[in-house]
Amino acid sequence: MMTMTLSLVFPVVMVLAMVADFRTFNIPNSLPLVLILAYPLAALSAGFTWEQILWAFALGMLALLSAVVMFAMKIMGGGDGKLLAAATLWTGQERLLEFLLLTALASGFLALSLLLYRRLPLASALSGMATLRQLHEKKQDVPSAIAIGIAGLLAYPLLPILNA
Repeated sequence: MMTMTLSLVFPVVMVLAMVADFRTFNIPNSLPLVLILAYPLAALSAGFTWEQILWAFALGMLALLSAVVMFAMKIMGGGDGKLLAAATLWTGQERLLEFLLLTALASGFLALSLLLYRRLPLASALSGMATLRQLHEKKQDVPSAIAIGIAGLLAYPLLPILNA
């Protein structure tokens, strides 16, 4: 029961990150932090050893290092990288490839959708909605947490914590 309750932190944070990034193009630092702090509790309640937990953190650090490189190259936003690294803890090495593949597919679909949306004139009915107007006007920004969140939600049933 405790494992299931703690495991719900993951999808809740994914949804909150998607909403925040969609509305403001910003992911609060508190969201990846919640994932990082809740992971050891959820993992321990699922019966993981400290060694498994430390390996998950090592994988998360590798993901964060990759995200820092992508941020420096202006490929990914800082918040997106932190969210991706924190989510990596939860996917573990067992499901990392699926999660990254889902993230890449969702990112491609999101980018293509935004390109199309931004090429079309904004309907006057939509121009009154600040979020949709901002999404239309910010020509280079992509709220990548939407793609990361979709991938996280699709990968959620496969998480090692739920299948331990």
